[in-house]
Amino acid sequence: MVLKSFLFGLVLLSVACSDNSQEPLTGTPMEKGGQLYQIHCARCHGSDGAKGASGAKNLKDSRLSKAEIMYIISNGKGVMPSYKNTIKGDSSIIWLTDYVQALRK
Repeated sequence: MVLKSFLFGLVLLSVACSDNSQEPLTGTPMEKGGQLYQIHCARCHGSDGAKGASGAKNLKDSRLSKAEIMYIISNGKGVMPSYKNTIKGDSSIIWLTDYVQALRK
């Protein structure tokens, strides 16, 4: 019963922290990264990166490299889902990664 509840919660978290919205992005690469962040990441990480909902990491404290951030966005980590089939295109991943890095203290 506990495992069943845990798995149900994990599924809900996965759905809550992702969004397949295909809204067109506008502006500079950093603005586009911010738009992607608000669509896909802010619910769990917060608009400033420090929310930590459902165990989401505080992005303001992150010291991950650009390559590590890109890998995690693409492949997921822990309860964070993979976004490789949600966020399309290498440029979009780079824009989002640059925005995440800009959230640091």
